[in-house]
Amino acid sequence: MKAKLLSSTLILIALLQSCTLNFSRKTEESISDIREIEGTKKLKVSGIFNLYLSQSDNPALRIEGDEDLVQKLKVTQNGEWLELDFEKVNEKFFKKNSRVNVYLTVSELEEFVFDGVGNIKTESPIELDEVNIKGDGVGNLNLELQANTINAVFSMLGNIHLKGSVDAIRLTNDGMGNVDASDLIAQNMTLKTSGIGRVAVHCEGDLSITVDGIGAVSYTGNPNVIKEEINGIGKVTRN
Repeated sequence: MKAKLLSSTLILIALLQSCTLNFSRKTEESISDIREIEGTKKLKVSGIFNLYLSQSDNPALRIEGDEDLVQKLKVTQNGEWLELDFEKVNEKFFKKNSRVNVYLTVSELEEFVFDGVGNIKTESPIELDEVNIKGDGVGNLNLELQANTINAVFSMLGNIHLKGSVDAIRLTNDGMGNVDASDLIAQNMTLKTSGIGRVAVHCEGDLSITVDGIGAVSYTGNPNVIKEEINGIGKVTRN
């Protein structure tokens, strides 16, 4: 895991507890704000909020939560990139029951970068050709994808759940938390993990596994294991 994530873990955990665990709580100050956006292929999320993703031919963005926070959420679009982030704030800006939920609809997605604090979930399966995913934040990811190719690098503090189907996936994990991709039906997979936690995958074709450190990997699908390398005290289990 990157040094900056390790050095700020305690602060981020506090923010996660104060800003995401109470997002379902409504207050009298809650508002809903619709922002106009154009079609985008690349998404970067750097703020402190929950994000709900869906897919449609008509891109849309709706922000719900405490009025002060909603107004502070900055939406920047530059070419194919859409960036969601807060204006300059610190943890003192957030009240105990602060909440912000962001609902984003995209038509396509080629790149997704997350280094914020919060939970991210797809509300329905998202169909993609090739997508690059980079997670370097704090929170939980719950993504359902139908893709030809996925390149995913996770350096997160939190749990990750992937489901759907993919022809080929390259999955790298060096974070803290569990990666459950047992519901993602992969035809071919290259898996490298050096993180702390369990990684579960499903592969039905060629599978390459490299485990560094103390991580544990389990797999199903009766794949053709073309590589199984363990460095350290990690382990690999075939279920």
